Amino acid sequence: MRRQRLTVGLCCALYCLLAAVIYFGFFKSPRAEYTRDIKFKAKGNRLSVLLITVDALRMDHVSANGYDKKITPTIDGLVSAGLNFTRAITPIPKTTQSLASLLTGCYPHKTRVRNLWSVLPGNMITLTEVLKNSNYQTVAVVSSHNLIPDRNLSRGFDHYDFESDKRDAVETTKSVLLHLENINTQDPFFIWVHYIDPHVPYYPPEAMIQELDPDYQGRYEKKFGDNKLKIGGWAYPKDIGKEGAVFQNNLGEIVNAHIRKLYAAEIKYTDLAISELLAEMERRVGDKLITILTADHGESLGEHDYYYEHGDYVYNAQLRVPLVFRIPRRHELYSVGSVDDWVSLIDVLPTTLDLLGIKVSSGHLSQVDGVSLIPYWEGRRPAPRPLFSESDDTFYPEFIKRRVRHDISGRFRSVIFDGWKLIWTPFQQPGMLYELYDVEPDPDETDNLYEVEKARAGVLEKYLQEWMTLQSQSVEDTRPTQKDLEILKSLGYIK
Repeated sequence: MRRQRLTVGLCCALYCLLAAVIYFGFFKSPRAEYTRDIKFKAKGNRLSVLLITVDALRMDHVSANGYDKKITPTIDGLVSAGLNFTRAITPIPKTTQSLASLLTGCYPHKTRVRNLWSVLPGNMITLTEVLKNSNYQTVAVVSSHNLIPDRNLSRGFDHYDFESDKRDAVETTKSVLLHLENINTQDPFFIWVHYIDPHVPYYPPEAMIQELDPDYQGRYEKKFGDNKLKIGGWAYPKDIGKEGAVFQNNLGEIVNAHIRKLYAAEIKYTDLAISELLAEMERRVGDKLITILTADHGESLGEHDYYYEHGDYVYNAQLRVPLVFRIPRRHELYSVGSVDDWVSLIDVLPTTLDLLGIKVSSGHLSQVDGVSLIPYWEGRRPAPRPLFSESDDTFYPEFIKRRVRHDISGRFRSVIFDGWKLIWTPFQQPGMLYELYDVEPDPDETDNLYEVEKARAGVLEKYLQEWMTLQSQSVEDTRPTQKDLEILKSLGYIK
C-alpha cells in the first residue's frame, strides 16, 4: 500500500510538471528566441550599435551626395569609411510612422502605426527588443514631440530619454554623453539618437547662415518661424501661416532660396553635434562600433509646389533619405563605397542583425518586409525588387492636389522598381489615376510618362496591386479619440 501511494504521488508530480511545461511552453506571451553566430569579436567583446536618425534630412543635402556646400563634414566622414546607400527611401514620410517601420522592418500596414496618434502593437517585435534579449544595454535619446513613450517605440529600452523639439542638436548630444557615463562600454550596447533640428521652424546659429548666404538681406533673414519652440501648424511664420508657407507659397525665388539655406544651416549645426558624439564614441569604444546614420524622411523644398513640409505626397523629395553603415575595419565584411540600388528603411533591422551575427530562431520575425543588405558587403548585387511607400493623412485636404479621399484607403501609394516609379491616386478618374516617372534622368519627377510607357507602367501596376492585396485587411481607418484630437489641437496640427 505504501509503495502504491508513492507511485501515485510520483505520477501526480510528473503530471504537474508536464502540465507546467505545456502551459509555459505553449501559452506564455510570444517572444522570439535568438541565437548568436558572431562573425567578429574584438578581444572577446561583441560589437555595439549606434543608430543616428536626423529629422527631415534630405539625401541630396549631404555634401558627399552632391550638395554644393560643405555642410556635412562629419556625415561625409561616415560615408568615406562606410557603405553609402544613395537610393534609400522611407515607406512613409512621417516621423513616428517611418521610425516604427525602421525598428520593426515592416511596412505601416503591418506595424499599424499609420497616424500621428497610432501606438505600436505588442505583437510587433522591435530591433531594440531583439538586442535587449541578446544582453545588449539599450538607450534612446530622442528629441521630437512625436516620439513620446506612449507610442511604444520606447519598448525594449533600458532608458528612453524623451524631450520635445526644444532640445537642439548640441543639447541632444550632451544628453547622450551623460547616458554614456552609465554604460559599461566593455559590454555591447545599442544607442539610438534622434536629432530634430532640420525640421521647421528653422533657427540656425547666425554664423552658419552668414557663411551659407552672406549677401542676403530681407525677409526671414535669420530665421523662418516666429518661435523656435512652436510645432505643427504654428511652426511657420504668423504673417503667412502654414497655408501660405506650404501650399500657397508666393514668397518668390529669392526668399525661398534663402529659406532653403536656413534649412541647410540647420543640417550643418546638426552635423557639428554629431561630430562631438562620434569623437566621444571613438574615444570610449574604439573600433568595436557599428554606426548607422539615416533620416525618418526627406523634406519638400518647393518640388511640386509644396514647401517646407512632408507627408502629404509620395514624391522623392520626401521619400529619399541618406543611409550609411560604417562597420569596424576588422570586421570580415568590411568594405567602403556607394550602392546605387534602391533600398528602404525596412532593411535596417535585418541588415543590422546580420552584421551582428544574431539569428532569430523563432518565426516571430519571419514576416518582416525588409531584406538584409549583406550581399552588398560581399560584393554581390541582388536582383531588383519593388519597394513601396504610402502618404500620410493631411490636415489640409483642400490643398492636396489629385487626392480624392482622405482616409487610409485614399492615400497616395507608390512603387519603385528597376529605376521607374509609379504613383497611384486611389478613386481618381482614369486619366489621373497614375503617374509614371523615369527617376534616373528625372529625379524631381516632372515628366509624367504614363501615357507613353503603358507596358512598363503595367508591370509596376501589377506589383502595386499585389502589395495592396496583402494589406487589404489592414486598411481600416483608425479615428483619433477625443484625447487625440485635443493633443493634435494643442500641437497646432488642427484648429
